[in-house]
Amino acid sequence: MIPIFIASVSPFSGKNLVCLGLGLKFKKDGYKVGYFKPVGFSPVVVEDVLTDEDAVFLSGALDVDNPLQSVCPVVVTDDLLQRLTSGEDLDIRRKTMAAFNQAAKEKDIMIARGLGRLSGGTCLKFSELDFIRESNARVIFVDKSQSHIETLDGFMYASKMLGNQMLGVVFNMVPASKLNYTREILIPFLKKNGIATLGVIRKDPILSAVPIREIVSVLNGKVLCCEDRVDGLIEHFMIGAMNVESALSYFRKVTNKAVITGGDRSDIQLAALETPTKCLILTGELYPNASILGRAQEVGVPIIVVRADTASALEVCENLSGYVSMHDKSKIQRAAEVVEREIDFKTIYAQLGLSK
Repeated sequence: MIPIFIASVSPFSGKNLVCLGLGLKFKKDGYKVGYFKPVGFSPVVVEDVLTDEDAVFLSGALDVDNPLQSVCPVVVTDDLLQRLTSGEDLDIRRKTMAAFNQAAKEKDIMIARGLGRLSGGTCLKFSELDFIRESNARVIFVDKSQSHIETLDGFMYASKMLGNQMLGVVFNMVPASKLNYTREILIPFLKKNGIATLGVIRKDPILSAVPIREIVSVLNGKVLCCEDRVDGLIEHFMIGAMNVESALSYFRKVTNKAVITGGDRSDIQLAALETPTKCLILTGELYPNASILGRAQEVGVPIIVVRADTASALEVCENLSGYVSMHDKSKIQRAAEVVEREIDFKTIYAQLGLSK
């Protein structure tokens, strides 16, 4: 059995995407694939079992037949934090490795998905680095195209800590404008430092789209209307903070968008509803007037009221871009196609001693 651990430099970098794409490719090539998430931070109860949202989604997408208790043995909740901080010995190491060994039975490849940083889980006395070393996993680090220096720092630090267990790195969500720089500058630099690049995944409008339902959840928002439309996908986020004439021109240029604006800007809200808008996010926990709500119902646009300010809401939403959500099964096939096309499976198979 070969364990492969997927980690990231920063949050929402595409760990789910890489896990899903790798798993589906390995299955396509005839391997028995398992999935494991040592620690979950998105608690959900499924069939009376406390587990993690990502664990439910990915184990289902990969058709893993293990019980959820062995897929994600530790789920961080308020109760667990209280027990931890009160000094209780939670025995996380034993619990994690017992579940991993159970999940790995009769599997050729185990894909484990981390929290991101190698230090994750340190307060539980069993960090991601501890798990990687104990399971003897090979590690793929992924990061989104954002800050070049932070990406390089993260990749090089991981390589320093992991040594031969580092399989390689993946650049994710790379816009067309940064492709040449990534390929001609960053990848050669990493190669000189002994780090293999396993793939450059270009920014994909479908994979980058965010389900409205996920926005509601992350922003802890309240849906005022059109709840039947919250499975729609948002490809662009726009701020409405200008005069109404400029707003109309601005909003007409972009489709499949969510407009984020203050709850007191009824002029901007109306302008957004007169253009191809899929969702209206009102900040500051201010509610729209009756005419805005009525118009949104007419055109079928959900209105979400959130407590966050406009800038904070935008940052949260943009960080969600590219997150393969358990609520959005339509991304699964696309993820398989993109990862198989963009990832260097020839090198991965050679490094792991696998044959197609």
